[in-house]
Parts: sequence; structure tokens; C-alpha cells
Amino acid sequence: MLYFHINLLPGKQHITVVEIIHLLPYSLKLSAKSMKSRSCWLIFTLIGLSLTSCGQQKSSQEIAETVKNSIVLISYQNESGHGTGFIVPGSTGVCTVLTARHVVEGRSLNLQTNDQKLHKTNSIQASPNLDLAVVTFQSGGETCPYPSLNLGDSDSVKQTDQIYISGFPDRAGGGKLVRQFVRGSVSGLDVLEQGYGISYDASTFGGMSGGPVLDTSGKVVAVHGKTDAQIVADLQSQQASLSPQQQAALQQAAARVAGGGVQINTFRWGIPIKTYLANQSNLITKTDYSKLEQLLAAGKWQEADEETANKMLEVAGRQKESWPIKEAVENFSCPDLRAIDQLWVKYSEGRFGFSVQKSIYQSLGGTKEFDMKVWSAFGKANGWLVNRKKGLKWLWLDDFSFTFNTNAPKGHLPVSTAWVSTELPVSTGWGSTKRGGGYFFVLNLFSRADTCKL
Repeated sequence: MLYFHINLLPGKQHITVVEIIHLLPYSLKLSAKSMKSRSCWLIFTLIGLSLTSCGQQKSSQEIAETVKNSIVLISYQNESGHGTGFIVPGSTGVCTVLTARHVVEGRSLNLQTNDQKLHKTNSIQASPNLDLAVVTFQSGGETCPYPSLNLGDSDSVKQTDQIYISGFPDRAGGGKLVRQFVRGSVSGLDVLEQGYGISYDASTFGGMSGGPVLDTSGKVVAVHGKTDAQIVADLQSQQASLSPQQQAALQQAAARVAGGGVQINTFRWGIPIKTYLANQSNLITKTDYSKLEQLLAAGKWQEADEETANKMLEVAGRQKESWPIKEAVENFSCPDLRAIDQLWVKYSEGRFGFSVQKSIYQSLGGTKEFDMKVWSAFGKANGWLVNRKKGLKWLWLDDFSFTFNTNAPKGHLPVSTAWVSTELPVSTGWGSTKRGGGYFFVLNLFSRADTCKL
């Protein structure tokens, strides 16, 4: 078989079969009469052609131009500092931003796209074990108006491969942040804690964390995170729990940092995009919580409580049915549970939320196993079990007696989710006066909250 290498003209991305035939040497051009009888020969000849347009590498300028509208500046509402994120495919009705967990964890965010528009955060989902997080904001329609970056194959990355990183580095003295696009090369492929697995030498600086690491075709192969020094500091506190492979990688990184001079912080690390894809279901919410956030921000606690119950039933696909306790609660979506909890905690300033309730319950010795004394103590602590008049029996509040304001005891809300089950009869005496079995739901919910690391 004969092979030919055809160089395309600058700016030309495609070539047709007719153009290929015209480019062949005269002796190989086929007449119209012989074309039909020798079509198979032509097909296999064309398969053998090596075209620079097929799988060709993009120039750094092309890649920089492609990614600029997908990069997001992540800044903070009540403190200085910032990070970077980038648009990835996600749910309908929102734009989904992938970034590093340490960029967003515990913070109220501002999101700014390349068109200088500011967007209000819809949800923040941080992985409990990986330095990854997903932030969403309203798209204004079914599809996000900002392009998603293409996700590549991080398993194909090799040492010395060229990579690019885009993000917003810190600026001395403040001032407008300018997006930068830098080049580097892969220096190592190790496995460290928090999902880190690709190291590279590149001129990155604080503020670029969470940005995309791109290969020469412009596809994302990693999420940019921390330097050697930062990872060493993180891992040394966890050394006893590391695997032998992770300890070996830690020792190598520690040796580089301890070397001093120009070796300090030479290597940067990213989380392979394969790690994100494998854990995507733990980071992407199934529904939109913008209405819940609006209600909580406005202090409409009762309406927010009802919206919480509705959204939980929606996520579980049980809008027209009661909760099947074990199936629905024990398998409830962790990203959605975290999203709801984070909104309640945020707008109540730490007073309400599932995580707050769980903390109170566990502080009283509560476990997944039902204990009437612990359950009663929990009800008294968060105001669900009350003694209206001295000397009378303590009573569980009914649906109309809860306190829907910030004067309520800590952990009082949300509450409607505790009573959505109708599986047990009211005569059990351990639940709402209108609906029984609430405590079973709550105990399973707290167990799921533990699993989801609320």
C-alpha cells in the first residue's frame, strides 16, 4: 500500500475526497471508467493516507481562544482572594462550573464569566474526599449560554507531554484580575490523597487553582490544584493513613520541597479528569434549588420548609407517594442532600439544617438504632417536644405549632421532611399528632447525612 502525507494550507481544517484525488500523482489518478471497478482499492488507499487535519494538534493560540469563554472567575463575597473554574456539561437550566474544593469550601461566592457578567450561585457541591467541587448558576434558559470544555482522556497523558493551564493569578497590589494562559509539561504520574495524580512544571500562581489543565488538542485532562509544598503540608498530617504507594509519592514530593532553592514549588498538581467523571454522580444535583434559596434568603421559613419537602420527594421520584423509608432515604442523592443542607445552614447563620440537627442528636448519644430516651431528649432540645403547661405531659408538636422564625431553638428547622412518611399508624405515639413514623425517617436521614459527610 502507498501512503502519502498531505500538508493543508494554513487555516484549512478539512479536505474532500475529490481534492485528495486531485492531489494524487498522475499515475494514480483513476479514470471515470475504472473508478467503479477499482472503488475498493481507492477506499483502502484513502484509509492509508496520513492527513495532518486528522487528530492534529491545535496551536496554543487556538486553544487559548477556544477556552476563554468557558473560564469562570470565582471570588468571595466577604473576604479577599479568588480562584478559577470552568464550564462543563451539566443539568438542564443551569451552568455547571468545575473547580477545586479548596477554592469554594465554606465560602459565599461571586461568579464572573468572560463577558464580565456576574452570576449568583445556585448550588455548591464539594466532594468529601477529593479536591473537587461543582458550582452551578442559573443559565437563563434550558441550555447554558457559555460553552462547555471538552473532557479528554487523562489516562493517555504521559510524562513530558505538553499541557496548558488557564486561570486568574493573584495580582500584587490588587487591581483588575487578568486571565492568563500558560504552558508546561507533565513531570510525573503519581497517586496522592484528595485525587491528585498528574504533576507538571508550569508558571502558575495563587488564584489559578480550579482552572483546566488542557492537552495539545484543547481537551481537559485535569483540574489544576495545589503545589508540591501545599500537598506535602496536607499529607504529612495524614501520613499514617496513606497507602505505601501514596507514602512513596509523598516522600518524593517532600524531598523536592526540602531541597530548597528553585526546587521549591516547582511542580504543580492536578486531579485527573477521569477521577471527576468517576465521581460525577456525587457532585451533580438532580434538581434546581433556586426557589428554595429565594425563600430562605427572604426569611420565609415556612414556605422554605414546604419547598424542602417537595424537592426531596422530587429527587426521590416520590411526588405522588409517601416515603419508602429505607429505599428512598438510605439511597438519597448526596449532592442534593448537601445542597439543601448548605442553603439552610447559610441563610440561618448556622441555626437550622440537617447537619445541625444531626449534630444535636449525636451529641445526645443518638445512633441509627431507635432509643426513646434519646429521641425524646432530641425533641426537647430542638423544640419538637414541648410542655405547654407545667405539670402536663410533654407533647410532640403538630403541623401548625412549629416556630417558623429564627427565634426557634437551634435545629428546629427544617421539619416537614420529618413527617412526610405515613407508613406507621399515629397510635405509635412517636411522631407527629397528624402523621406517625417521623422518627424512623429522621434516624435514617441522619444516617444518610453521615454517609454524605454533612
